[in-house]
Amino acid sequence: MAHRPKCEPDNEPDAMPSWVWSQEWLNVLFLHWPVPVATLRSHVPAPVEIATYQGAAWVSLVLFRLRVRPRWLPFLPGVSELVEVNLRTYVHFRDRAGIWFLSVHADNRWAIRLARLLTPMPYLRATMRYRRAGDRFRFEAERASAPGLGLALTFVPIPGCVAAAGGTLDAWLLERYRLFVPGRRRAVAQAEVAHPPWVTQGVEVCVSANRLGSPFGLDLARPPERAHYSAGVRARFGAFRGPEGLGPDDLRQPTAADLAAEPGR
Repeated sequence: MAHRPKCEPDNEPDAMPSWVWSQEWLNVLFLHWPVPVATLRSHVPAPVEIATYQGAAWVSLVLFRLRVRPRWLPFLPGVSELVEVNLRTYVHFRDRAGIWFLSVHADNRWAIRLARLLTPMPYLRATMRYRRAGDRFRFEAERASAPGLGLALTFVPIPGCVAAAGGTLDAWLLERYRLFVPGRRRAVAQAEVAHPPWVTQGVEVCVSANRLGSPFGLDLARPPERAHYSAGVRARFGAFRGPEGLGPDDLRQPTAADLAAEPGR
C-alpha cells in the first residue's frame, strides 16, 4: 500500500545538534501572491536579491499558533505560547536562498520582549484572535497603534494531505530553511531552521479584510494565488549570525541602478 503523508505535526528533527530555539508551529495557514519585483525593491535592502519564480516575485502571509522556548528553558506558561502572523518575501543573499520578513506581528508581549532581547527578529505587537469551530477557523488581527492595518479571514482545510513535489512552485514557496533579517550595524543576520518537509492540505479561504501589505504598496485584499494549510511541524532554530566577511556598510538602501535592474533568481 502506498505511503500517505501524515497531517499531524511530525517529531522534532535531529538535523541541528547545535540548536538554540525549539518551536512548534501549529494550525499554519499560508497565503501567497505574485507581485512585481519593483514593488518590493525599496523594502529589501541591497545587496539582498529578490528571488523570482518564472519572472515574478512572491509574498506570503503566514499565520499560526506558536510554542517556543530557548534550549536552556522549558516551555513557560504565559511566555511560550503566542499567535504570529508574518508577511515575507523570497530572497537570495550570497547565493543562499531564504526568506526576508517585511513584517512580523505577535500577540504575547512577554514573548515579544524575550525575542527582541535575544534575537534581531523585528516583532510588533498586535491584538489577535485565532479560533476554531468544527472544521472552520477564524483569524483576526489589529494593531492599536496603526488602525486600519488589520486582517480578518475565515478558512476551512480541505481533506487530504500532500507533500510538495520538488521543482514546483509549491515547493519553492514552502520549503525554506534560512531567514535573513537586518542585524547590528546595518549588517545582514541569518539563521537556519530544521524541520520535516511540509505536508499540507488545500484550503478554502474567505478574506474580509487585509491591509497588512499596505505599508509596502501591496494590495493583498485580492484572493491569494496559492493557499496551503498544515496542522504543523516541530522545528529547531540555530543562532542568528552574520555571514563571513560582511562589513557594516554592506547592507544599504537600494540605489537607482538596483531598482532598474534586479536579477531574477
